[in-house]
Amino acid sequence: MARWAVGDTVRVAMPRGENKRRVVGISVLYSTWPQARFDGAVGTIAEINPRGTHGIPLFLVNFRGHDNRVAIPWMSEWFREEWLQPVTRPAEKKGDESAKAAPAAEQAAAPAASASQPR
Repeated sequence: MARWAVGDTVRVAMPRGENKRRVVGISVLYSTWPQARFDGAVGTIAEINPRGTHGIPLFLVNFRGHDNRVAIPWMSEWFREEWLQPVTRPAEKKGDESAKAAPAAEQAAAPAASASQPR
């Protein structure tokens, strides 16, 4: 069962490996593939082909409308499931910050309240 659905935002992460000089980067087995040019790019899944080439499910990732630092050669490409990683959404980050800020505000208010009460 695939963990991705149409509309999910993902980041392309090609398999890592060392070259002859021990420099870590895209594995030399995949460095000549067209998909290697998209390493690090963010896109949205537009279509799923469950019976892709050689029976491997493929995901069509659309890169239009995303601000990518990577110079992508074309706007959409098919990728395997293991080459995709989830992208955290800004709304999730804001929720995490507010959850951390609430206990800190409670702790700051607690000493002030105890200091104002006579003993």
